[in-house]
Amino acid sequence: MPRLLYLLVLIALLTLLAACTRRMAPFAPHRTNSDFHRTAQTNQACLGCHEIKKISRGHGASDDCLRCHRILQGE
Repeated sequence: MPRLLYLLVLIALLTLLAACTRRMAPFAPHRTNSDFHRTAQTNQACLGCHEIKKISRGHGASDDCLRCHRILQGE
C-alpha cells in the first residue's frame, strides 16, 4: 500500500513538473495581433524591432522569445 502511494505521488510530481516547464510565463507581455507579429517565427524577427539591451531580467539573444511571448487573441 505505501509503495503504491509513493508511486502515485511520484507520478503526480513528474506530471506537475512537466506541466510547469510547458506553461507560458503568467506575466510575460503578449505580442499584439498584428501582421508582423503573426509572421514572426524566429528570434531574429523579434530582435529586429526589440533590442535585447532594453529587455530586462536576464533575457539573452539565444532565448526562445516565442515560448513565452505569444500573440494575444482579439484586437
